[in-house]
Amino acid sequence: MSYSTERAAAVDLSDGYFDLNQAVVGLADNAIAGVTTVAGLKDFRLGAPVGTTSYTYIVDQIKPTPDPSVYDTLDAALQGLIANQIDGVVVDLPTAFFMTAVQLENGTIVGSLPTAGAVEHFSIVLNLGSSLTPCVNAAIAAITADGTLAAIVDEWVTSQGAPALQ
Repeated sequence: MSYSTERAAAVDLSDGYFDLNQAVVGLADNAIAGVTTVAGLKDFRLGAPVGTTSYTYIVDQIKPTPDPSVYDTLDAALQGLIANQIDGVVVDLPTAFFMTAVQLENGTIVGSLPTAGAVEHFSIVLNLGSSLTPCVNAAIAAITADGTLAAIVDEWVTSQGAPALQ
């Protein structure tokens, strides 16, 4: 789960194990697929699940002309895209890879979005006050120190490619 202070108040979130950014997923035969800049997204209908950093990015950074659509779940946002209610879904980049590889026929990653503000990272979710949190953090530190984590990220995320929107 991507880290936020609001979430950390309700559950334990481990140290970060993957720095990420947001991305836009669309359909390959839609005009949004040709967008190469963040400014180019302004006229498109965008959506994201409620309460997510993806939705916040739409509102605070892209600032589209049409009001963004808010969905109860990521699956609902995906269905909104398929039903042509929206032109693009904003999600974390790893989620974009999954959506285009598994969930969406004719899907494309329009592009990864530049980081705005603090770098976002994924954390492991544990019960608030869990005795396992220090153990999880130690394991993350160990695989970071020995290069295992970097190798995993390079093989399964970075090398898969997604155009960077300027």
